[in-house]
Amino acid sequence: MENRILVLGASGQIGTELTQKLRELYGNQHVIASDIKEGTSDMMASGPFEILDATDKSSILQVIQKHKINQVYLLAAMLSATAEKFPQKAWDLNMNSLLAVLDLAKEKHIQQVYWPSSIAVFGPTTPKQNTPQKTIMEPSTVYGISKLSGEFWCNYYHQKFGVDVRSLRYPGIISWKTKPGGGTTDYAVDIYFKALEEKKFTCFLSEDTRLPMMY
Repeated sequence: MENRILVLGASGQIGTELTQKLRELYGNQHVIASDIKEGTSDMMASGPFEILDATDKSSILQVIQKHKINQVYLLAAMLSATAEKFPQKAWDLNMNSLLAVLDLAKEKHIQQVYWPSSIAVFGPTTPKQNTPQKTIMEPSTVYGISKLSGEFWCNYYHQKFGVDVRSLRYPGIISWKTKPGGGTTDYAVDIYFKALEEKKFTCFLSEDTRLPMMY
């Protein structure tokens, strides 16, 4: 069976560039981008796009059936800095979107789920050098708590229902194609926006913060 992919949260840091790459690999018409609002002009012009709430299971199912989707990339999330301002909204988005997609996989509407986790699952008590896969994980942020909980949910659905769900713990993501959206590493791009718009920038991170990043 050919891959037919739905990307939830396609307008975010990962989605903006991943969606275009998936379209290169599988064909524009086989990769359906979606988000709560329209994407970039390149994304809108290059293939199908659906306005979609990632927490609305019934709407996701309609899109899955409409486009005969068999893989879902769930990228919708409220990131670290913004999640600290709106903890309940962050928990609701990050958890309810994942559970909706896992349920759809359990019900055999889709075959595979891809969901990014984060090094935010670790915390101040985690060993910082050569950090093991299985180690102390005591996240101190709402985002980290939701990602660690999500990892447990993914394991549960795999072990209990045989759901094929795959995940990686990413470091901080930097994407110049999207405006800063509340991630801890967004200051690295926000500096340039603020320099052009306001001629100054005040970083919300302390001087001793050290963050691994991926561009």
